[in-house]
Amino acid sequence: MHNKLCEIINLSFDNKWSHIPSALSMFDYVTTIFENKFIDPHNGDFIVLGKPHGGQAYYIPWKKAGLIDTYSNLTTVVKEENHWFVNYSSDILGDALGVSIGISLVNKGKNIWVNIGDAVLQMGNTLEAIQYIGHHNLNNIILTIDYNNAQRCGVTNEILNIEPVFKFLKNYGWDLNIIDGHDKKLIKKKWNECNFNKPTCFVFKTLKGKGYPKILNNIAEWHYKTLNETDIRQLLE
Repeated sequence: MHNKLCEIINLSFDNKWSHIPSALSMFDYVTTIFENKFIDPHNGDFIVLGKPHGGQAYYIPWKKAGLIDTYSNLTTVVKEENHWFVNYSSDILGDALGVSIGISLVNKGKNIWVNIGDAVLQMGNTLEAIQYIGHHNLNNIILTIDYNNAQRCGVTNEILNIEPVFKFLKNYGWDLNIIDGHDKKLIKKKWNECNFNKPTCFVFKTLKGKGYPKILNNIAEWHYKTLNETDIRQLLE
């Protein structure tokens, strides 16, 4: 472990985990959610992960929250069978938000947190779920989107522009909040200001590989990379 590198990098190196750019992009807002117990499985809240890759970003705040005891036997992709409090975790794009509908309908009064990546907004089944949730005012669903504008094949909005989906969310009655996903004070403030009397969506603007220019400037190369000593030296330059 190197004290000049962040927890994400050190944990990834120690466990040979990949998807480091994604973990770095969502780490700040995921940490804020669990530090402040905005989502608390101990109180019966549900967790639905449509972005299970970059599990490092979840494991660190979960361990600090007492939800997990160790990083042993975990993988870079969160697996629901490994965690009593994760209700759904799949890397099949587009399924997560639809799954949350079923959970919502039979668990009134309990929060359902759904976390997805921005590219999931390119999927038709996600758009259908947005419509259904808004039309039926399933106000216990809280959707967070990691808007880093980068997917494996290139720039998200160049492959298929997702910006119109934000208006689509509002038109279907969602409370839409677009904010800096790395500003923990702002995230806390905005979350506390929400009434949650309608489906709520937080679009977190983030950087894929935040904090490390070597990664930011070459997302494709680092996407699946597991770190070795040479990589660590590069990140310290």
